[in-house]
Amino acid sequence: MSQLQNDPIRVIPKRVIQLALVFTFFIAVITMVFKLPIVNVLIGYWLGVVVNLINFRLIVIGTKNALEQQEKGAKSTMKTNLLLRLVIYAGALVATVLLLGTPAFVAAFIGISMVRFAIQTDGFFTFGYGKNKK
Repeated sequence: MSQLQNDPIRVIPKRVIQLALVFTFFIAVITMVFKLPIVNVLIGYWLGVVVNLINFRLIVIGTKNALEQQEKGAKSTMKTNLLLRLVIYAGALVATVLLLGTPAFVAAFIGISMVRFAIQTDGFFTFGYGKNKK
């Protein structure tokens, strides 16, 4: 069993940061090859990563709060939480495209998908880990 399955709330942010550092290198190489503004692209990417980690934390807090409430209160709490997260995503992306340009917007979009990527690649990075333990 992978660490992600044991304690996802603590493991996911660590894995996102590790993957983000690796992606930073690849993004820097790609921006140099295509002669894009490297600083703007990296700022956009890390803005996306930070926004994604903040939204992941909001999901965790919102879910804990919703589980402690009755069904009707939980629905309204989760709707408010979802709206807040969407506003944060939209604000970050709009600010990125207006202030830093389209290449930074694309990089921010990649950064915003890092939590999903970390979760989906868990099976790849831990393939065979924990199998056939005696």
